Amino acid sequence: MEKKPPYFETISDYFKHFEIELEQYLNFTIHHLSILENGKLRALDAFRTGYFAFLLIEEGAGSYTIDEHWFELKEHSFYFTSPSHLKSFNIEKAWKGFIITFDESFLTEHFHISIKEHFPFLFQESIPVMYLPNDFFEEMRELFLLVLEDYARSSLYKKEVLASHLQTILYKTKSYLHTHQAKVDVVGRPAEIAQNFKNLLNKNIKQVIEQKDPRIWNVQEIADIMSIHPNYLSSIVKQVTGKSVKKWMNEKLLGETKALLSKTNMTNAEIAASFGFSDASSFSRFFKKETGASPSDYRKS
Repeated sequence: MEKKPPYFETISDYFKHFEIELEQYLNFTIHHLSILENGKLRALDAFRTGYFAFLLIEEGAGSYTIDEHWFELKEHSFYFTSPSHLKSFNIEKAWKGFIITFDESFLTEHFHISIKEHFPFLFQESIPVMYLPNDFFEEMRELFLLVLEDYARSSLYKKEVLASHLQTILYKTKSYLHTHQAKVDVVGRPAEIAQNFKNLLNKNIKQVIEQKDPRIWNVQEIADIMSIHPNYLSSIVKQVTGKSVKKWMNEKLLGETKALLSKTNMTNAEIAASFGFSDASSFSRFFKKETGASPSDYRKS
């Protein structure tokens, strides 16, 4: 019987899964991407992490998936992944570049600003890979090299220096997303409410995945947490996003279950139990209503 996709709190935990020791003494790391070239590390189909990862690929080719989304990776690719999403990667041609990892506690400990206000993209749904123009890539490459050098040094204020570099990387990422991707900044109270709703939904899904909460919250529960009326929440979310609260919740749940069906051998009953369905039949009814196909048929497609 297949277990849930493995969950790794730190990048060193990820390596330990393959009986490879990777020293980690901070909740921030940076390494050359060559560390992923070990054949064992590339054998894992799907996994979840408790940390953010920023990857800058100078050379190489391959792909990565996050939830049910697939993206090509090639030279000058830049992307990041957030905690708890189901992800996997494939290296077709050796990667040269860098990987930075850090957790939310590193941000809250060293950043004296509101993380979600200044860097809302970190808590968004999956953001596509960015293929950087030469000038911006070189700018980021020099910055990652500087981080790598300071990470290797012994310094009284090492964590503060690394945090300063990370803040620069995050602001540059935000700037690039603003000019080259769909804008993700929150503007105005309605947009703030919609964003807070999506953040809470993502948090709830994460807690369910990590078995810290037995089920998906309903609209009333989310509205209570936000201290607003559920009808007002529904109206604002529909107005700002074009989709109802229920649609958002169903799509998020559907994306998670699709990823498990396509990337694991978990049974329908196991997936149903993971997300608080009463049994496999109720999960199947939900899935068929949303997709027109049964979970088993989707898995075969």
